[in-house]
Amino acid sequence: MTESAADDFESDEDDSEEFDPGETYVAACPVDAGLARRIVDLADLTWPDGETTRQVMRGFGWRDGEAVPVDEGGFVTDQGHVVFGIGCFYMPFAHFYRIDGEVWTSDFWGSLPGWSSEKGAYRPEFDGYVDSAITRFTELLGPPERDGRVQGRTISVGSYSWRYAAWRRGGNILVVGQTLEGFSYSQFEEAVVFVGALPAETPLPEVAELPRLMKW
Repeated sequence: MTESAADDFESDEDDSEEFDPGETYVAACPVDAGLARRIVDLADLTWPDGETTRQVMRGFGWRDGEAVPVDEGGFVTDQGHVVFGIGCFYMPFAHFYRIDGEVWTSDFWGSLPGWSSEKGAYRPEFDGYVDSAITRFTELLGPPERDGRVQGRTISVGSYSWRYAAWRRGGNILVVGQTLEGFSYSQFEEAVVFVGALPAETPLPEVAELPRLMKW
């Protein structure tokens, strides 16, 4: 989530119109056990040591430069996830959106290599990818130190109830959660794995604080 997307949380505007499930899509490139293991390895590095983290990602076989299918991305994993972030790791693995001929005119996310999309999918499918990713990290790290939901409402997406799970890794934090998606000007949503610096003396954020932490 970009800085501008972070500013769009918790709108007080009333928007009674909800998405028609027939217009919505969920695209995903799921987090499997091997990818989760590599992200944990990254979370154990020093952030934001950009040169070291870039070297490690290249060592995983992840590509940078012209191989990345989104201009703002820094790397693309061997499975097709685009990694964003300067001084942090921000990797979407699912998107919830609609193709309406205005904000989003084609199934861009579902067309990326390694991704697939389902027309008519709705929140249960979107949430399911988040639950699955949290399970993959729990298998490696044990239960999250933070695990809960943040509820709210914005003009663009209506009511939401997003799940967040977080683990401390030395001087870093690893978070899996849902947020607004910046490429659509915060009209739609994405599910993300985030790794960023969190000094050992800094308390682990509460669940309600995690949405504003997850930005690149």
